[in-house]
Amino acid sequence: MSYVFPAEKFSAARRALMLSQTQGMDESMVSAFHECRAGLHRMNRSKLDEDARAWIYALECFMDTEGLSVPAGESAWTVKAKSLTTDEKLEISRLVDELAQWFDSHTD
Repeated sequence: MSYVFPAEKFSAARRALMLSQTQGMDESMVSAFHECRAGLHRMNRSKLDEDARAWIYALECFMDTEGLSVPAGESAWTVKAKSLTTDEKLEISRLVDELAQWFDSHTD
């Protein structure tokens, strides 16, 4: 299976998180979430190793917006990003970095 597209998307997510100094951390986190979701869309996860599946699961838990109260005019991911602690944001950055490296190392 080719992981070129997920590698590109997770690399873009990593770049988005690095731009938090200029965009603001919440906006960068939302951009990264969009890239990650695109990179994981329709992926057959059974082909991934245990580490990659665990990183994806953890990342998706952070990205989950179920049960959030979302005011009109805001996206669920914006509300989620604003609710994350500094430690959670650092963990998300670590997960994105791990996945970006993993997909990059598994491209054809």
